[in-house]
Amino acid sequence: MKQYYWVLCIGAVLNSQALWANQVLDTQINLDGRLDEAAWQSARQFRRFYQVVPATLTTHTDKVHARVFSDKSGVYIGIVNYQDEASRQKQFNIQDAFMQAEFNRIVVDFAGDGSGAYEFAVTLGGGTQDAVLTPQLTKDSDWDGDWQSATFEAADFWSAEVFIPWHTVSFYNPAHRADSAVGEIGISIQLYDLSKNYIYANQKQTTSNSDFYLGMPKLKSAIPQHSQLSFVPYMSHQQHFAEQVTDNSESDAGFDLFYKPSHHQKWSVAVNPDFGQVDSDEVDINYSAVETLRSDKRPFFTQDIGVFSVQALQDTKLIHTRRIGAGSDDGSEFITPIDLATRFVHQGETMQVGAFAVKENDLDSDAGKRFYAARAKYRQKHWQSGVLATYTDRPWLARNAKTVAWDSQYQSATWSFQGALLASQVEQHSEQTGNGVSMQLGYQFSPNTTVEGRYLKLNDHFDNSDLGYAQRNNWQYSEAKFSHAINTQSDWLSRIKHSLTLRYEADNDGLKLPARQAYLSQWLLASGGQVDLHLDRVSGGWQDNIGRNSQAFEVPGNWETRVMYISPYIGKFSWAASFEYDREGFAGSAQQYAVDLTWLPHPNWTLKFNNFYRTGDGWLVASDTDQVTQYERDFFVNKIQVSGLITDKLEFSSTLEWAVLEARSDQVFALQDHQRQLLHNVDTSFEDRRLSSQFKLRYRMGALSDLFLVYRRGGAAGDSLPRGQIGTQAWLESAKQLWQAPMQDSVLVKVRYKF
Repeated sequence: MKQYYWVLCIGAVLNSQALWANQVLDTQINLDGRLDEAAWQSARQFRRFYQVVPATLTTHTDKVHARVFSDKSGVYIGIVNYQDEASRQKQFNIQDAFMQAEFNRIVVDFAGDGSGAYEFAVTLGGGTQDAVLTPQLTKDSDWDGDWQSATFEAADFWSAEVFIPWHTVSFYNPAHRADSAVGEIGISIQLYDLSKNYIYANQKQTTSNSDFYLGMPKLKSAIPQHSQLSFVPYMSHQQHFAEQVTDNSESDAGFDLFYKPSHHQKWSVAVNPDFGQVDSDEVDINYSAVETLRSDKRPFFTQDIGVFSVQALQDTKLIHTRRIGAGSDDGSEFITPIDLATRFVHQGETMQVGAFAVKENDLDSDAGKRFYAARAKYRQKHWQSGVLATYTDRPWLARNAKTVAWDSQYQSATWSFQGALLASQVEQHSEQTGNGVSMQLGYQFSPNTTVEGRYLKLNDHFDNSDLGYAQRNNWQYSEAKFSHAINTQSDWLSRIKHSLTLRYEADNDGLKLPARQAYLSQWLLASGGQVDLHLDRVSGGWQDNIGRNSQAFEVPGNWETRVMYISPYIGKFSWAASFEYDREGFAGSAQQYAVDLTWLPHPNWTLKFNNFYRTGDGWLVASDTDQVTQYERDFFVNKIQVSGLITDKLEFSSTLEWAVLEARSDQVFALQDHQRQLLHNVDTSFEDRRLSSQFKLRYRMGALSDLFLVYRRGGAAGDSLPRGQIGTQAWLESAKQLWQAPMQDSVLVKVRYKF
């Protein structure tokens, strides 16, 4: 079957040379960061920049100068940052990693109408980030775009050149039927001053302001009309060495095909797309009833993700793409191969539509799933409204699920509103219909003062788990938040920001749930450091979601306090530390310590040491149905990361993470008629130890074109033990054992190349 797919793919490529001929590759700028070509002299100039963090909005003409222009190839942004050599920091970061260097951030709204935007960032040192910005100004960093950048250094300034081809994204061109249409695109440019944690921008708004899109400077651009075809095949081979693995060797191949007949339309096809990100997920020890939300880096699912975005509160999603290609319904496969996926997107002047369909492999038991989604949205300058519908078919479970959302959004210079009506219908033996509503209203008194209100309600029959994500259903969540910042000009303090958050939670039976009332004070120091002070009150209520289908029971109110210090990011060494003291459980307490250390021995290399430790005697876990245990527990996580640039195109990164959880049962309760009854001589103590490591070489050949060599090794061990035997083994010794007897021990070679 795979050979047949490859024949189809190669045939499509060989017959598409005329399409590729329309893709403009020549540019008039040599990307070296210097801004010395003649084209820059006639570019649109931005010389007035505003201090937006802290939001004093003072005007500066000596911090940043920027030039922007476009041609038939794409958009060019040139930025000159006036920072003397002694005060700036140069550091490389691997793609989308934390940027601990001076950097420029650019946001481009290609349609110029606030229907969405793309963020591009480049550091002094060559590191990059990119992301999608939704109309609601939320960020999705999974997207990776086709763009280029370069930097240059002089004694009293450093400069950056960025080139973004028109074909990088899909967008509406106001006169797309013409051969050379003039449109307006939004351009926002920022400089992040690392020494003080200040940000300067060519507009007074940041993405934390509801009128960000409305205030974006516009650039008139002649946008050419041309088609584009991209073909991204991949091949991978993985060799397993762990004794537990029965199949020691596996190979895979597939491809993504993207065709744009014009800028506002895009058709995508994926055959057996690579499920995994090359990077492993972090170690996750989660004994709660709330699923951990994971990201997704597969190109097919990250492209045009903003079209299908419906913003509901508390990470509630109708589409969570990690569901697609995950474990099979019969439990035989941890990763289910995807036979075929296709998607189409059309972006018009006022209407935006999209649809996708995905078919997993049927396997021998018909355990593969089918996923379908359709989206339509109407937009104007200040508001937009749309519908999203999904359908999931799961033959092995004799289950199908439908979800529908109607969402709307309004934005002005002061007001913002996002709302969504949600509905689900699941058929499995019987039909179950649920609904929900999500609303968020904000008012901006000034750039330093805002107030927000949020409301989410999901009834007990709402179920979007087949393709979406929700923390829980049977839930009413209300929140009011007030934020105010005071900017100072003292020698030691730049800004004080206060926020007060009040919450109320209940289930649909009227039971009041524990809810967090939070006060946060953030002190931005003139040195570039930061101090955070937290004081939270978790009100008492009913715990109805502890897991294992246990009945609800009452828990008392508790206090939580936390202080954190973040050092300035300049220099070769930086650190952050926090201490937290909490009251937890029925009558317990906990202390939490965290220390993060960063060492920059060379501008191309970064070493990070992250340590987390929590100890206490009030951790509540459902140890069985209608049985809850209050544990004395010690939880420790250590993470070591090394990343760097070996050559201009060869990157190295490694992660070693190990975690230890030691839980000694203190009190065990049976739940009867929603009351706790203490059980005697019941011991539910346990240990959970995990180790995960990854060592990766990445050779970059271009956008979506890479050669990877990855080694992974890790393991896990968990046991129920008598209380007296918990913690008898040294933590380092347990990590050594997991390394010597791994459950995962493999080498992966993968190559992908964009044609």
